[in-house]
Amino acid sequence: MASHTGNESGVDRVGPAAGPGGTRRLRDLLRTTPALLVLSGAVLLAALAATAVVAVQSRTAASALGGRSAATAVNTSTTARQIYQGLADADVAASAVFLLPPAETRRASLVAAYDAAVHRVERTLTDSMGNAAGDPDRLTRLATIAARLKVYRDVVCAAVRASGPLSGAGAGDPSPCPPAGATEQVGTGSPAVRAVLASAYARQASHYMSTELLAAAQGLWNYDTRLLLDARAAARPWLAASVLLPLSTLAALVAVQVWLRRRTRRRLNAGLLLASVGTAALLAMLASSWWHWPQADRGFPALERAIDAQSATQQRLGALLAGRADVYLGLGASVDPAGHRADFDRRDLCLAPAGTPGPQTDRIDCTALTRTVWPARQSRTPDAFRDAVDTVLADGSAGQAFVAAEGHLLNELTTRNEEVSRMVADLPETPRHLGAAAAWVTLLAAAGGLAGLRRRYLEYQ
Repeated sequence: MASHTGNESGVDRVGPAAGPGGTRRLRDLLRTTPALLVLSGAVLLAALAATAVVAVQSRTAASALGGRSAATAVNTSTTARQIYQGLADADVAASAVFLLPPAETRRASLVAAYDAAVHRVERTLTDSMGNAAGDPDRLTRLATIAARLKVYRDVVCAAVRASGPLSGAGAGDPSPCPPAGATEQVGTGSPAVRAVLASAYARQASHYMSTELLAAAQGLWNYDTRLLLDARAAARPWLAASVLLPLSTLAALVAVQVWLRRRTRRRLNAGLLLASVGTAALLAMLASSWWHWPQADRGFPALERAIDAQSATQQRLGALLAGRADVYLGLGASVDPAGHRADFDRRDLCLAPAGTPGPQTDRIDCTALTRTVWPARQSRTPDAFRDAVDTVLADGSAGQAFVAAEGHLLNELTTRNEEVSRMVADLPETPRHLGAAAAWVTLLAAAGGLAGLRRRYLEYQ
């Protein structure tokens, strides 16, 4: 019988992928047991590698859901709230300074109150920066607030120096502002000119506080309080991958084991059996690492609502303090008292008409402001301005209304904080994440599976 080697003349050599016949040959080749063994090994290796990557990379997402990291987020948000409130207090105190003429003895105490509020904020910022060394994003936000605070202080100091020297300050008392520069005119001109100049500086400072400083502080507070909620959203895909990938890999191992046993009519493959046991152990390790998730996920919706309520109270408190500063600046020697009143009216701080639903305890009775304070600048009645100043300072009727509303909001904010802290305490502790150990188990499972498939492949060769 003649045999063709393919080297003889007249014999066409057809490649495995040339033409329809070559495509059929390729399909037939891929259906052979050795080819299927190679494909099965490649698929199992890819699945196990992806599972190992998920096991290691999911550690951060899983750990961010536990009580310890939640408590850290709440503590940082408390610091942000202190910064926000301290800035608002400083703005109120600075605005009050310009209610009184330089010769007024009470002015020195108001300047001291402003200086103390600013120093509290600076100390809190310094401590927060030291604690934020591992969080570049938060550190950048804190540095932005510190830089803007310096700008604010410079403008307020220019206003204080322009209005004239402080009376009642002893020689040894520290100055709230650095000495004026060589080109800066301090306390020159008539008292009326100095008052208008100082008021212009004060309004610029208050506007900068509202639009820049308080906005940055509120952004820091929102950033801190949203950490947990962002962690919840980021953890969901990692949780799904941590469960579905090992399950899919285990199902693939079982399918290959069954196919190989039917194809070769032999006993179970020891390598694939080892890989299946390793993958089952891997699934148990990842399940243990995410065991706290269901309880944490059930508690997060209520926690999110509590954080939103806390943020709303925080912003309401900021609006109240900013409105108080509007009253001070509008009553002082402002170049635009009507603008300050318009700013105050936009904040919606006055008591609503009788019968209006909703709480009124965080609002103030604006009767004294309407009758006494706002018209004081244009009034011809003797001592009208002094009476208005006495009304808005802490001992006056309007001042007491502001203090009462501020106290209510502070109490409400404390209640909200306690509620959030209680919910955080109810969150489960993060268990030890076994991602690194799971990666080694995955490596063992891959080695066992490939060894078992390789043995069958060599037998067919």
